Amino acid sequence: MTLEDRIKAHLDDSSQLDATTQARLQAIRHAALNQPSKLNWFTVKSWTPATSLAFCAVIAILAILPTRQATNQSTAQIEQTAMFELIENPDDLDAIIDPDFLMWIEAQHDAI
Repeated sequence: MTLEDRIKAHLDDSSQLDATTQARLQAIRHAALNQPSKLNWFTVKSWTPATSLAFCAVIAILAILPTRQATNQSTAQIEQTAMFELIENPDDLDAIIDPDFLMWIEAQHDAI
């Protein structure tokens, strides 16, 4: 018989325990089994990582979004200014219709 078997047999043999000790152990077992589960998914500790990740994502979006809007607004403002300049100077319309001018503008745009 191995040491493990002897220990198990000794622990399983409840005849060596007096009635008071057996009753106390039984009461402790029932009290432990009747306790509510401590695993609660709605505790603050379980939601902290998800909440912090969502907060960081919102901050990142708010930090990036205004710069993109500002870039789009400045591009739109430049285009509007160019249109107003063309309206003020009708002689420049001939230059825009010129195919060489259009190819030059496209080359300038590609260079940027």
